[in-house]
Amino acid sequence: MLEPARFTLVPDAALTLADWRDATVRVLRPFSWDAKLRGLTIETLPLAVQRTLVSGPYAAADAAALNVNDDVPFDFPDDDGTDMAWYRAVGEPATGDERYQDAAGWCTIEATGRSGPVALALALRESSTVLVDLVVDEVGLTVTARHSSGGGDAPVLLSRSGPGGHSEAEEWLREIIVATMPHDRLGPPPLMADTWGFGTDIDPSRVTDFFDAAEELGLEVVTIDKGWEASVGDWVADPSYVGGVPALAREAHARGLRLGLWVAAGNADPASVVAREHPDWLAQWRGKRLLLSHRTHVVCLGHEPAAAAVLAQLDALVMAGMNWLLHDFETIARCDASHHSHDSASGERASAAGWYRILGELRRRHPDLIVENCWNGGRPLDLPMIAHHDTTIGDDWCRSESNRVAKLGLGRYLPSSWASAYMGDEDMPVRSRLAPYLVGGPWILMGDIAGWDAEHRATVRNGLDIARRWRTADRHARVVDADTDAHIAGLATTPRADGSRLATFVVSPEDVGREVRWRVEAGVLCDEWSGERRRLTDAEVELGVLLDTSEPTGLALSIHPD
Repeated sequence: MLEPARFTLVPDAALTLADWRDATVRVLRPFSWDAKLRGLTIETLPLAVQRTLVSGPYAAADAAALNVNDDVPFDFPDDDGTDMAWYRAVGEPATGDERYQDAAGWCTIEATGRSGPVALALALRESSTVLVDLVVDEVGLTVTARHSSGGGDAPVLLSRSGPGGHSEAEEWLREIIVATMPHDRLGPPPLMADTWGFGTDIDPSRVTDFFDAAEELGLEVVTIDKGWEASVGDWVADPSYVGGVPALAREAHARGLRLGLWVAAGNADPASVVAREHPDWLAQWRGKRLLLSHRTHVVCLGHEPAAAAVLAQLDALVMAGMNWLLHDFETIARCDASHHSHDSASGERASAAGWYRILGELRRRHPDLIVENCWNGGRPLDLPMIAHHDTTIGDDWCRSESNRVAKLGLGRYLPSSWASAYMGDEDMPVRSRLAPYLVGGPWILMGDIAGWDAEHRATVRNGLDIARRWRTADRHARVVDADTDAHIAGLATTPRADGSRLATFVVSPEDVGREVRWRVEAGVLCDEWSGERRRLTDAEVELGVLLDTSEPTGLALSIHPD
């Protein structure tokens, strides 16, 4: 993996670059329910002061707590009777002026060296909590990585440096990320539907109607979200589903659909069979048994008996007909239980390793299984996560604009096929809602697809046709900003082999009547909604294509070489 991307292992996770000055670091903050109003962001921060990047499964909460008091970090709130989707016990989400910053497991640094601009790309091969300290002083730039628990082996930190800036370093990161990805099982990103539009209010009748609507729309994968299971931790179908998972799989497959299931493999409801019969498998932290997402306990996958049982459950689901594993909730436990098979000081690292062993063995047994990272909203983002998954979400809100921002953020680093996007029902013009989903990775409808009227259904089907025409498995394809002369919410593809590219725009009510031009090269312009095509005029090539902002809507335009 290291040679094609020309990254090197940082010895003892410590690196000094002499005479690097005026440095900035660019970080990607993944979506986190601990900072749900912030969403996925990319920030470029000065290194005039010490910065510490916090990566891992609880990074947003950890950074918030460390910024308040770095002597007592890494803890969880007491049970307050809520579903505990938020873990932040202390502080607010990090802002740019604070030392501790939650971040993905990679970053770029730009600075001035002895001979001019220089850049550095850093990438973690760790999914447990790691702190990367960045210091610029009279010596230069010093980088040090450490586990949150201290002691033990240093984190695995990879680096590449050379002339350039953030843009060049981002290219290096894309290279190592693509080299890390598993063999392509997914192909062009599928068109999907998921039952979360109903929340957990699902039953056999509603699921059957959902399958019928998915087939009628021409979708390819259906995922049944939380609510199908007998209990979180007991991964068999609720008794109301006669025939269990095998019957659900037969229903989906008979319609030409692959079947996905939501599974919180690292969690167990307190009333579940597994929690009652094996309380010793549950994670403990500082004397407390964790109670987190939807008031479920956390199963320690670093404890060998628990990991073996979870593997057996997941294997049984695949054998029963599950084609797509949508995993969520904690997955990696913070655990210091002395009776577990892992060292009590490194339970989180053991849990991460245990989860990846499970996924690795599932891959070996079932090479065609697709694994989607929904891991509490998509975190963490690092090389091991990339290596063990086929797709990841960027935002867990199921909102059009949130997903547009997430696609652009992830597009800096990940292929367009990798960023799944969840689409819920929103009170906005249908084309406005659809536009961001026409570009990029798996499009997952999460609305009441069986309840849509004929006009709504026809518009969505048109949008699905556009996505089908433009989707690609090319791992060099990315989602980028659409080049306009005035701000308007937009996305674009990088050019295809033939030079064609797609751009979509959302004309908000505030944009109506604004003059906005899309900058394009000479060629043939196509309105993807209507199929109308025409050659661009010389004036449009010089000034840009004037977008139709006469009403709130979503535009889908493509440019094709002559």
